[in-house]
Amino acid sequence: MQPQFPNADSQGQNQGWNADAPQQTGMTTLMDAVEGVHFPTDKQHLIEERGDRTINLTGHQSEKLRVVLLRIDDTEFNSVSDLVQKLERAY
Repeated sequence: MQPQFPNADSQGQNQGWNADAPQQTGMTTLMDAVEGVHFPTDKQHLIEERGDRTINLTGHQSEKLRVVLLRIDDTEFNSVSDLVQKLERAY
């Protein structure tokens, strides 16, 4: 029996993984997406400035930052740590 991996094809090969370009997951992708943003900031500003950036908080599925931000009720972020904490509560 073949082991099951989230992105494996029928031969068990992970088509989304490349050893020469390892995939980042978790809060690292969020930190990369908001690098250079001046805090405090609000949700609308983040969506306008960085909403097209792709992040992968869970390790299972990449999403646009705007999609993730629209899922949470918070609208103000005092710092990167504040943003991270609010997103962690939502996930």
